[in-house]
Amino acid sequence: MILDQQRKIFHESWYRLAESKITLRSSVHVHRQVYRGVLWYVLYEPFTNQYYRLPQGAYEFISKLSSHKTVGEVWNELLNSGAESVPSQGEVIEMLSQLYQSNMLLYEGVDDGTMLFDRNKKNVRKKVKATLLNIFFLKVPVFDPEFLLRKLKWLINILLSVPFALVWLAAIIVATKYGIENFDTLKDQTHGFLSPSNIGWVYVCTVVVKLLHEFGHSAVVKKYGGEVHTVGVMFMLLAPLPYMDATASWSFRKKWQRVFVGAGGMLFEFFIAAVALILWANLGGGILKALAYNVFIICSISTVLFNVNPLMRFDGYYILTDLLDMPNLQQRSVSHLKYLLERYVFRKYDAENIADTWSERFIYTFYGVASAIYRFFLFAGLVIAISEHYLILSFIMGTLLCLTMLVIPFGKFIKYIFAGPALAQVRSRAIILTLLVFSSLVGVLFYLPVPDTFTAPGVIEASRFENSIVGESGVVVGVNHISNDFVHVGDTLMVLENPELTYKIEEKQGEIRETNQMYYQALERSPENMHPIKIRLNVLNQGLDDLIERQNRLTLVAGMDGVLSTGDIQNYVGRHVKKGDSIGILLDTTSYDFVAVVSQEDVSRLFSGTPHKTSVRLNGEAFTEILTDKIQVIPTAQDKLPSNALGWHGGGDIETKTNGYSEQTAEPVYLVRTTLLADDKRALMKHGRSGKIRFDLGKKPIALQGIRKARQALQKYYRL
Repeated sequence: MILDQQRKIFHESWYRLAESKITLRSSVHVHRQVYRGVLWYVLYEPFTNQYYRLPQGAYEFISKLSSHKTVGEVWNELLNSGAESVPSQGEVIEMLSQLYQSNMLLYEGVDDGTMLFDRNKKNVRKKVKATLLNIFFLKVPVFDPEFLLRKLKWLINILLSVPFALVWLAAIIVATKYGIENFDTLKDQTHGFLSPSNIGWVYVCTVVVKLLHEFGHSAVVKKYGGEVHTVGVMFMLLAPLPYMDATASWSFRKKWQRVFVGAGGMLFEFFIAAVALILWANLGGGILKALAYNVFIICSISTVLFNVNPLMRFDGYYILTDLLDMPNLQQRSVSHLKYLLERYVFRKYDAENIADTWSERFIYTFYGVASAIYRFFLFAGLVIAISEHYLILSFIMGTLLCLTMLVIPFGKFIKYIFAGPALAQVRSRAIILTLLVFSSLVGVLFYLPVPDTFTAPGVIEASRFENSIVGESGVVVGVNHISNDFVHVGDTLMVLENPELTYKIEEKQGEIRETNQMYYQALERSPENMHPIKIRLNVLNQGLDDLIERQNRLTLVAGMDGVLSTGDIQNYVGRHVKKGDSIGILLDTTSYDFVAVVSQEDVSRLFSGTPHKTSVRLNGEAFTEILTDKIQVIPTAQDKLPSNALGWHGGGDIETKTNGYSEQTAEPVYLVRTTLLADDKRALMKHGRSGKIRFDLGKKPIALQGIRKARQALQKYYRL
């Protein structure tokens, strides 16, 4: 154990730097900050606009460096003084190398030390080249905006004042009201947001929004006396966008000032989103309304997915680190996860623990795992989202995603396991456990059978049902049955009265009597006129028959045996109903079917084999399972749904489009009909209820299921 402690303190390359005389440049400014009760120091070089944060022990060493003492002498004096938190020789080498790269050091007599710095410089260059692979967030500085920001100081004072804060709050409240009132419309319009016809405007709006966002950060920095010396281009997801360097806030001693700098961009963006939403809600149409919608969606998506979310290293991350007083949270989380792996998996008992308390251990563990998962699924989701419209771009982004988040980290992990010096004492155990874990993972993915299932939306229909339609307009004068009554075919359900129709019948009967008189007179006086009168008489009789038939339809009768399903039918008495109105449905309650809508990708699996088990769960009754039997797949594709409740406009999951006065599915679908195995009382009154059917197709390994879905997606979208 003593040897392990010595290995931490001493370093094999220390002799190369020990005789060098190094000191901080006189231009370096030092700022004190306190994080979680621990004192830190921020070094700032104004000429290069570089910052470097040091803990107290490291700063005590740096502050004692001078041109009259060597690095080795200063380190030995600090070690012999019994000071706490003395940096190890390896930490000193790394720290001085980073300060050297930040141009914060003056040095002399560093013949061999220069070689050491050059070697570290080469390592830094290698790291820079590696970061170029992470082109998702590559930054390229362009110019110094400090002079421009000084000219705009008057505008900054206005925007960061109490009166404007009240304007900001009022805009947010009004926009929230419009957003709640138009939520469905806002949601429906997102489907065409990334379409080729709109993507150019999306990019233009994004550039403008991000310029104002970065100006928000810079404005707060200027308000508290900081300087902003870099504005450039950041290739965010391959799209060039503006960015500004607001690291001057690191020197602010007050936590709330640093938090305000981190939130400044989002506050500006919230205001822009609010104004855009207000304009969108009040504009009648045209390009301005479309641009306002684009701006609102961009502000909303970017703020939620990137800026406000602390799992990405953007505004929310730096706000969280200041609120928790935990600088370098992401790096320290990775170091903590590495410690857990070495200490508890590989049994490396001298692994260095960077967490001092249980709360820090929890935060580091949770953040390290959550941020890695979130970043991967976020970028994967974005690649999938744009792949429908931009195949080549999504392919490039997907390749870079696999390279930067899977291939390179996996390669580094393999190198760490098989050649990393940190695992020298536990190499065999680390290799065996790694191979065992990866073998188990491959076995689970490719050989362990798991249930292969999919679900489809649908509605319940009685096997036989009839809609009771009013055959003729009239006023209801009598109702013979109420809801849930069992009726027989021919039973009278409702009686209507139409005085106008009665008057027309009487009028027609009068015309017939008059025509009969004319016919008999012609028979006696003018036989040659009998034929046209006879034709007129036939027409009148036919008209009377039609009117009588319409009068008979005023009595609504049951067309089949079944249960009458309707609302409060007694309220119809005295009301006028129109021809074609439905007063309810007659249901044959002896049998119910579930009619499901299945996509083209899933229906092929039903054609190739019979499911092992199918069951239905209705909306609102998720814990009640209804078994089914006798599956019938209708082999003809169609674009009409059995119920509008299954489409987007009815609140369902199936994409639909309006064609004239009817709704059609955006893609062809197939209907699957299956009989419900439920008693009459349970199924009664559920005709038309929507739900989902679950098809159990047996068991297959997860990897094979994923490969099948990927192939189906390629065939569907790209015909590959």
